Amino acid sequence: MNQPLPESPDVVDARVVKALSHPTRVRILELLQARELASPVELSSELDIPLGTVSYHVRRLEQLGFIELATRTQRRGAIEHHYRARAALDQPRRRRRRRAASEDGAAPGEVAARLLDDAHGALARGGFDAVEARADSRALRLDERGCRQARALLERWAARLEAVELSSARRIARANGNGNGGRTSTAVVLLFPLDD
Repeated sequence: MNQPLPESPDVVDARVVKALSHPTRVRILELLQARELASPVELSSELDIPLGTVSYHVRRLEQLGFIELATRTQRRGAIEHHYRARAALDQPRRRRRRRAASEDGAAPGEVAARLLDDAHGALARGGFDAVEARADSRALRLDERGCRQARALLERWAARLEAVELSSARRIARANGNGNGGRTSTAVVLLFPLDD
């Protein structure tokens, strides 16, 4: 039942959507990635969520292959289970995002599914409260020519954004010499039809 994670993090897997579709699972994963081991009792206490709820989500994450049972400890006549995040989740998010963003051939639906992962994590961490965070949505009525123009505009926007990132990378490298620093962010614009 415990399925291995896909070898490539760029492969969109329904398990990713299922695992990250609930904020409690996102919070459990974040805690397990930040520490070596934790039991449902410890997670329940840290998250201030009832043990039954945490246990359910831990079981789901284990079934989906995102966490694994690491140890069992005898505690007052009961066995306490300690879980850890699977090693495949330890890959830095920046590398996963950059690889996904650089794929020219990725289908828009695949990109949207990957973005759900990032958005759920950011929401759980309060990332949408950051000063540079911005969200905007517009319903547009476009003919075929308008659709082509909107797509071309988005392609120019993406090219400009890459230039901004390159300039930032140069400034970061000059500031500390190793290229580390700055803030990892995701910029998203989606253009898709709402009707046929």
